[in-house]
Amino acid sequence: MGFGLPDLGTLITPIDSSGSTGTFGQTQLFAFNVTESADPSSLLLGSMRGYAVQASSTADFHGVEVEVLSYADGSLNGTLSLQGLIIAGTNEIAIVGGTGDFCGARGYGIITFLNSTATVALYQHQLFFL
Repeated sequence: MGFGLPDLGTLITPIDSSGSTGTFGQTQLFAFNVTESADPSSLLLGSMRGYAVQASSTADFHGVEVEVLSYADGSLNGTLSLQGLIIAGTNEIAIVGGTGDFCGARGYGIITFLNSTATVALYQHQLFFL
């Protein structure tokens, strides 16, 4: 049995350096209100801020996303840090820490895109703590 360098080309398609895909590395910053329900006028619970970076050189979106949820509902107060790989559809991301009432939090979240209009994008976050 011999050892050699890994062939990463078989795992991840190499980046198209010709620029023909045009999306690798694009970054999207976001800031959303966090509400009790999908109705944007429902009780405001906090805010979600973060960014996603396009991490594939194909037409399919694969983004590395980092989010910080600032939460204050009257009984809980603090922040949660989430991160993971985002593709089209429903995604699972990691809860990697927190502050305040969420200090040391660990778990995962399920993010589901609901719909969008010209002025509102709706995502549902279901959080599960370990």
